[in-house]
Amino acid sequence: MTLTVIKPGLQTTLQGAPFSGHRHLGMPAAGAADCLSLAMANHLVGNAPDALAIEITLDDAKFAVERPCGFALTGAAAFLRLNGEEKSMHELICAKPGDEIHVGAALQGCRSYLALTGNIEAQSVLGGRSTYLGAALGGLQGRALQVGDIVNRATANAIGKTTLGTPDNLRPIISDRYIIRVTAGPEFANLTPDQQQFFFEEKHKVGRRANRMGLNLEAMALKPGNGAQMQSAAVFPGTIQCPPDGEPFLLGPDAQTTGGYPRIAQVIRADRHLIGQLRPNSTIQFVKTSNKRATEIYRQKLSLLMPWLGAVSLW
Repeated sequence: MTLTVIKPGLQTTLQGAPFSGHRHLGMPAAGAADCLSLAMANHLVGNAPDALAIEITLDDAKFAVERPCGFALTGAAAFLRLNGEEKSMHELICAKPGDEIHVGAALQGCRSYLALTGNIEAQSVLGGRSTYLGAALGGLQGRALQVGDIVNRATANAIGKTTLGTPDNLRPIISDRYIIRVTAGPEFANLTPDQQQFFFEEKHKVGRRANRMGLNLEAMALKPGNGAQMQSAAVFPGTIQCPPDGEPFLLGPDAQTTGGYPRIAQVIRADRHLIGQLRPNSTIQFVKTSNKRATEIYRQKLSLLMPWLGAVSLW
């Protein structure tokens, strides 16, 4: 064993790479909601960017160290403490048996990622090991961590003396206000010109319905023409749908694979990791981007990250 859960927090799960190649079976992507923070935590402990780590949502969490390990924390946590002593996030830290890791609650943003040296053991299904809560698959018995659960490592990397830390210019800014770039969805033209203008000119507030499946956006009712329902069509993480109540719904990593509501926009790949940091009352300003420009932005972002993270991709 490596860690024992003392306090799991609101919703703490094992998350890494998304499931791939099974959408025709109705299997969502799942995986880490903020893949950039995941990659940065894993890099600090010597793991692959999409290796499994502990995803902690909103609340604080505590873990007892049972075996020597290195760990790193990234994301929205307000603090990191080892045996009550303040430690820096975005740095590799060594822990010994008997130590206690305390991850602070998120005062802004939503999710934090605790990565350990070595590969975390988890249930493997459909070629993936991330937790998909909706079907109780992957992770630790397909569920959120509970008090007394043990997080084991199958293998462990050697822990060396290092001052390795994420460069300041690459550390994501965790906030409750975001600018998110989107492309027009297949049914965007169903909105009236005034509604289209409103969607891009006004800030949208995340409502109370917010989880890994998606988030509702409180706004002036957007009523697409030709009705608010249609034949089911493909949707993906980052798709923004417009249900009959007119409040847009931004899909997250655990969202369904098809939907019957107009798809008015799609978050570009380079910005999709920001969805994982949205929480109730966060505000979003959407910026319209062309498909060609979205591809350019993604390549530019990777070129910025790769000198530090190596071969990384965002999903």
